[in-house]
Parts: sequence; structure tokens; C-alpha cells
Amino acid sequence: MKGITGNPALDAYHRMAIGPVGGARPIQSTHATPSAPEGGNQAAQVTISSRARDLATESAGQGIDAAKVESLRNQIAEGSYRSDPQKIAAKMIEQLG
Repeated sequence: MKGITGNPALDAYHRMAIGPVGGARPIQSTHATPSAPEGGNQAAQVTISSRARDLATESAGQGIDAAKVESLRNQIAEGSYRSDPQKIAAKMIEQLG
């Protein structure tokens, strides 16, 4: 009799994984499950390097034209915005070098 896969070993494994048959025990994981640290939940501490902070402050607000952003947002909302794939590709190549 052929099983699900046609491979007797895989079929036997599948039958054991689904449920006990003829006294077989279900497969138990040998991997330990992580437990919470003693004392309950603790917040993780994250530090940001000074270089990362410098990069964030350098680029914040640099070259952003709020009026243009609002205009584009309105065009997208109205469904009238059309992009130029050639222009986008050229800009990407220009910026990536």
C-alpha cells in the first residue's frame, strides 16, 4: 500500500508525527525553549553609535521641499501622478555612481 509520498520511510515518519499509531509515541523536540529572565520581563537596552547619530542629523531635513512633497501627495491621492521610469533609472544610476 502506498502512502502519501510513496516513500515508506517518509510515510512512516508522517504517520508518527501526526499521532500515535499502535503505541508509537509522538516525536519530542530536543531543543530547549528559551525562558524569560528571572524577575519578569526586562526591557532591552539599545545604544546608537555617535556615527549613526551624526548620519541621522545630517540627513534630517536636508534638501526636502515640503511644497513639492505636498503636491506629489495630492497628485497620488487624485490618481493623476505619472512617473517616468527612464528618469527614475537615470537618477538611481547617478546617485549610485
